[in-house]
Amino acid sequence: MKYFVLKVRGADAGFVDAYPRGSPEDWRFDKGISLSKEFPMGGEVSFSDNYPDARDAQDFQPNLMSDLLVSGRARKLIESLEVTNAEWLPVVLKDHKGNVVGPDYAFLNLQGAEDAIDLERSVFRMNAIAKDQISRVKKLVLKHDAISPQAKMFRCTMHRRLILIREDVHVAFEQAGLTGFKVYNAEGWNGLEL
Repeated sequence: MKYFVLKVRGADAGFVDAYPRGSPEDWRFDKGISLSKEFPMGGEVSFSDNYPDARDAQDFQPNLMSDLLVSGRARKLIESLEVTNAEWLPVVLKDHKGNVVGPDYAFLNLQGAEDAIDLERSVFRMNAIAKDQISRVKKLVLKHDAISPQAKMFRCTMHRRLILIREDVHVAFEQAGLTGFKVYNAEGWNGLEL
């Protein structure tokens, strides 16, 4: 099975720079733990005034938090793929002027993690603060036999901010014409986003 690193990218996409008011602390969104009971119902996010020319709504909306903020269209597709570790934190997406551009967006909070990184063969630097986490990948090598066959979109145990998707998920995203994302072959990935 082939895996890809999933990154959110959109040239003219509106850039969100904060979670809704009343959200859990930012760092908790990287843990792969349930946040649905703490997440504000009816929360709103807006395009940042720091990027006034970035106005497009995408299926994967760029954001300062480096999280997966997805459209209702992307959510329906991901649900149809039976991604079982998906927790949805619904929000309304607004533009710079407060107009609703996406009433059915949600943060996709992937639960758990897979022990996918081969620590002996990969080249990386550990995080100075979160000592159990990788901060920078220079060469990614996967440990395929440690990845659950059911894992379709997932965080990596030693690098929870790194999201990998299975090849069939990537094909489904491409066929559906989803916007706002870029993928890189996970095997041998150098940590750069070109």
